[in-house]
Amino acid sequence: MTFRPGRLAGTLSVIAATSVLITSPCSTAAAPNIPTTTRKVVLERIETGYRWKLIEAAVPTVGEHQVLVHVRAVALNRGDLEIFEDRPGSDYAGRVAGSDAAGDVVAVGSAVKGVRVGTRVTSTYFRNWIDGPPNREIMRAAHGASVDGVIGDYIVLEDTAIVPMAKGLSYEQAATLPTAGLTGYMATVGRRDLRPGDVVVVQGTGGVSVFAAQFAAAAGARVIITSSSDEKLRKAQSFGAKDGINYVSVPAWSARVMELTSGRGADVIVDVGGKSTLEQSVKSLAYGGMLSLVGGLTGYDGQVPAGAFIGRSARAQGIYVGSRTDFERMNAFIERHKIRPVLERTFALDRYADAIALMSAGDFVGKIVLTL
Repeated sequence: MTFRPGRLAGTLSVIAATSVLITSPCSTAAAPNIPTTTRKVVLERIETGYRWKLIEAAVPTVGEHQVLVHVRAVALNRGDLEIFEDRPGSDYAGRVAGSDAAGDVVAVGSAVKGVRVGTRVTSTYFRNWIDGPPNREIMRAAHGASVDGVIGDYIVLEDTAIVPMAKGLSYEQAATLPTAGLTGYMATVGRRDLRPGDVVVVQGTGGVSVFAAQFAAAAGARVIITSSSDEKLRKAQSFGAKDGINYVSVPAWSARVMELTSGRGADVIVDVGGKSTLEQSVKSLAYGGMLSLVGGLTGYDGQVPAGAFIGRSARAQGIYVGSRTDFERMNAFIERHKIRPVLERTFALDRYADAIALMSAGDFVGKIVLTL
């Protein structure tokens, strides 16, 4: 095996797929022929943190409450970069990377109900968040972080960790939904009944931001996008943005939001920047508005101006993906409004290094997807 330099680099070791075929002995339904081996991306410990490597391993068998999925596409997220970092108290060595997959169920466990072989599904970000508020146990079972992820030709998932694919979407489009799609949904229409005439401000043109703009626009809201790139602001018009603000040339962009809305402000603001954008976000809020805090690219160790929220009768909410029930609601919204996820580029699995490099560079709009 040959190692590539750098923290984000990995080992590429792809073996030709075996021609020996088996049928899963744990399946309670007629399963298609399944190879004996599968490719998968796993993490390996190095001095500065972790790197990835593409290996070949035995196809896992399913337990009573599990399904075997033939993965067709995997979407990348910012978390796929963060997992390479050295974090005290965490050990990711040997963990399968990735959180967002779409594919076909090819085997089901004996206790699985409501899912059959041949069902087209997407994974969920959390392994066992079915409905309602999360808890500590749920938060400790995130695919690709605290439990094995989904980058592999064949993966085993709990029956609580899959959702039928939204009708009309390709595997590549559906794979973008578990993290970015659901986060964008919960930051907008999933937590607020948006109506025509409402104003939604979305920061940036990454996966979550693009989805937030699409969902808000589908609900009839006026979408304002902020970005450091005029080119990206022009592209944003294609997925629902009515107005764009370049925050480099207009650092005090809250004043521009107020100008565009005749002094009213935004009903919803999707804040992905954190402490570097929080002040401008709060100044942009309308009376009764909602601030959705997502991700925090620069951290959230700044002070939240409580007085501004009180004076505006506004509220702030933290968004950390959502439940499987939320996912099903989002799928229904996507089908009803015929929303199509925005794909920047797709890569074959053996070009994982190129996909990670593009994600790291940040020069993209929408989602980066691996095809398997």
